[in-house]
Amino acid sequence: MVTRFVRIQLIVFIALTVVAALMISLVYVRVPSLLGVGHVTVTGQFPAAGGIYPNANVTSRGVTIGKVTDVELVPDGVDVTMSIEEDRAPAADSRAEIRSVSAIGEQYVDLVGGSGGEILADGTTIPPDRTSVPVPIADVLNSTDQLLASVPQDKLELFVDQAEAAFRDIGPDLGGLVDNTRALVQTADENYDPTVGLLNDFPRFADPQLATSDAIRSWTSDLGVFTDQLRTSDADLRSILTTVPKAATKAENLISSLSRSVPDFLDTTGIVAKLAEDYHMPIEQVLVVYPMIIATERQVAPPGQENDIRLNLGVNVNPPSCTYGWVPPGQPGGGRDAYHTEDMDLPPDSFCKIPQDDPNVARGARNLPCFEPGSPPGRRAAKIEECAGDGFEPTVLGNSRLDLDSPLNNQPIFAEPLAGVGGSADRQPTTEEQTWDGLLLPTPAGP
Repeated sequence: MVTRFVRIQLIVFIALTVVAALMISLVYVRVPSLLGVGHVTVTGQFPAAGGIYPNANVTSRGVTIGKVTDVELVPDGVDVTMSIEEDRAPAADSRAEIRSVSAIGEQYVDLVGGSGGEILADGTTIPPDRTSVPVPIADVLNSTDQLLASVPQDKLELFVDQAEAAFRDIGPDLGGLVDNTRALVQTADENYDPTVGLLNDFPRFADPQLATSDAIRSWTSDLGVFTDQLRTSDADLRSILTTVPKAATKAENLISSLSRSVPDFLDTTGIVAKLAEDYHMPIEQVLVVYPMIIATERQVAPPGQENDIRLNLGVNVNPPSCTYGWVPPGQPGGGRDAYHTEDMDLPPDSFCKIPQDDPNVARGARNLPCFEPGSPPGRRAAKIEECAGDGFEPTVLGNSRLDLDSPLNNQPIFAEPLAGVGGSADRQPTTEEQTWDGLLLPTPAGP
């Protein structure tokens, strides 16, 4: 008969056995995982197996999240079925890549990328455009062998020797390079979003460059011509670079010396420009008459003809000289005999002051055109205050003023230089009168 103590021992033993069996089933055998509890099934469509096999690991970001349950050959490639822990499932748009632990290690499926939105659901299929397989190691080794076989043995040995000499004693520098590279990668990882934005925006920058490719080619061609010319003119450029500092020093000295006088010069130039603006009409008249004077001079004494002077002498009976407005004879500044040759100051305000319409000295100072600002158009006077005031006032009674804009005593100015320069006349001399015969021989009376 079983005692009560033995029954208690049997009950405890049975309970421990059940707990141990459950722990073995759940932890070691992973019965729930085998039954698909807490897992989602995902199928990846690969172009090839890439060495993957059932029970291979499925990882995401370096963490194992599932197993490969089946590898099935299909007409378009290979379907790899994966069982992934539901609470660790990556994003729905993740890529599936078959990778190797090492060059000769086992393969596994790595789920990478993804926008972080929806996660992979049970029954999801990853299409071929989001899957990839590694290059077969046999192809890599074969290509490497062919590359090494194509390199001559002596050249390879020389390369190895030079590489050994190049990298000798630069361990600290290489370590610094690795550290800086790691810092660069870390910085790039911290700025991942701006970098992605830059790459996404790059087409908007590249498209205009592509559209202007012809202009860029033309510019680079012109740049090549420019650099060729620079190469050709190298000696001249070096000479310029040698002399420029000296020239710059001289220019600096010149500017320094001009800095004191240029402001005064500019002020004076402004005054001269204002006067030139006010007196532009007489200046224009000088510029018009000057070529006539030069033409007359060249006709009187033609260049290259030293012994030929073309000069007409004529006798005119002039009216008496004007004496109104001058200092009377016998007074200081007045008329004097010819044998008095000493210098004497001419009193101011001395000019012929007979009426403006008097034909005597018609081109005297009293009939000068007024160009001062504020003077009436067409007025003639000898002094500025007369131009701006009441006009010219003669010392002799008579019709003293000319009408504004009227001709000067209705006497024309001859356009022909030989007759026009020197004054006015009743008529223009004829061709016969402009010769020595016309001067010395009697001339028939004109009509």
